[in-house]
Amino acid sequence: MKKIESIAKLVHPSPIQLDDSLVAVVADKPNWEEMLPSDDPGWRAWLRRANRHGLAGLIYWEWRQSPPQLVPDFILAELKQSYLATLARNTILLNELQRILQIIGAQDIKVVLLKGAVFARTLYEDIGMRPMSDLDILLPEEKIKNGVALLLANGYEEPVLLQREMMKKEVAHDIHLRQVDPPHVDVEVHWRLAAGQGYRQKVEMNWFWQETIPLEGEPIGVFTLSPTANLLYLCAHLAFQHGLGSAGLLWYVDIARFLEIYGSYINWDGLIERAAMMQWSAAVYYTLQALVEKFGIILPNGVCEKLSGQITAEEERHIQKKMIPRTGSAALAFSALEQLTWRGRIKDIFSRLFPSLAFMRARFGFQSNWAALLGYPLRWIELTGKFWDFLAQKYSGKKRIPS
Repeated sequence: MKKIESIAKLVHPSPIQLDDSLVAVVADKPNWEEMLPSDDPGWRAWLRRANRHGLAGLIYWEWRQSPPQLVPDFILAELKQSYLATLARNTILLNELQRILQIIGAQDIKVVLLKGAVFARTLYEDIGMRPMSDLDILLPEEKIKNGVALLLANGYEEPVLLQREMMKKEVAHDIHLRQVDPPHVDVEVHWRLAAGQGYRQKVEMNWFWQETIPLEGEPIGVFTLSPTANLLYLCAHLAFQHGLGSAGLLWYVDIARFLEIYGSYINWDGLIERAAMMQWSAAVYYTLQALVEKFGIILPNGVCEKLSGQITAEEERHIQKKMIPRTGSAALAFSALEQLTWRGRIKDIFSRLFPSLAFMRARFGFQSNWAALLGYPLRWIELTGKFWDFLAQKYSGKKRIPS
């Protein structure tokens, strides 16, 4: 990467300008240096955005050999600290992943590694470049009970959630486990991808299991998704779970790097056909369009046109809703509610109004189930407050500036 010789004056940059600057740097766009801040407050804001989007370690790695001359020393030092922190945490996570794979592999259970558990080592030159918050693994649905039991017997626990058991089956597509003792590693054990049974965008898993390939360097029985299936999943994960209006830049960087490395291995016709069958065409189309605009990714001729031509009205409506930036628990809950079937919505509302007694004890500090049962009005008051805050934010007429 070339050194900076001059920096255009970007005074008091907005969050959007800062994000554009980060994209320009990581995508190595022409004249990216002209988009950098010009004063210390601007640089501090830029650094906060880099950390928020999980890009600080990547930028440090790119700049470590020949740092841009006019970037302040304190920014380079902070970038290095972010890289070192990510390197340390990812070392812990990946060591724990090997222990988990040994535990599950001993029972001959097929494991598919997802997202950071694969990408930190396959898409990036160094594991300190790409932060991970948890480990994501996919198990066959019929093996979930056994796999979770193995982890529970080896130092993990399931945190108390508000969903009742009936709702877990409706909206969940994974089970969240946390290591009891330090370093408290979080593991998401998936049996579905992108959405639970009650969501409109749910898909059957048979095709994904047919599209698994052995992961090089891992023990027998450890797999990843094929390039075609992986791209479909990544687009759906970003669009449905994070929302194209709220997703961090790291998810786009992952997919951009994935396409650079594995784009020639993708069956584009098969991907387009499968997206139509799954009703994921809008998710794939808008994600790829964003990558073209942000990173200048070049796709095979006709891919976006074919995807756009097969988007249904329902897909378009729901993906457009997910493009609206949402902040706050109430807004996120309503966003999730919009994606559920009517049956799922009814169950979700009931589950939120009458969460499990275990949740009530943990949330409000009740000492017994009887006290928790009598405490439901507190839950309703809490939800009412969040609802009114959501309405006030939605209809205030004020344009919220991303933080």
